[in-house]
Amino acid sequence: MSAHPDEKSSTGYGNLTTVAWSILVMGISLAIVIVLYVWFGYIGPSFSEDVLIKQQAELREQFNLPPEEVITDPEVLQTPPSLRGVDGENNSTA
Repeated sequence: MSAHPDEKSSTGYGNLTTVAWSILVMGISLAIVIVLYVWFGYIGPSFSEDVLIKQQAELREQFNLPPEEVITDPEVLQTPPSLRGVDGENNSTA
């Protein structure tokens, strides 16, 4: 035991500054994410679908492959290409 029980440690609130900086960084990061979401808006899966269709068309042309029919059925698009037609349900291409 100490001879003087009134003495406090000299660190004080030094450990809380790290916590405060961490909370500040997280808050700024969250604000940046919200600003970017408002700026760009919701892109959605149609953007990826359009990019994929464009890439496939360019690659088929580049490698002299015949053009392939574009699939627009959402149910078929959610099935991976390797599994399409395996169970007989998702083998439609229109």
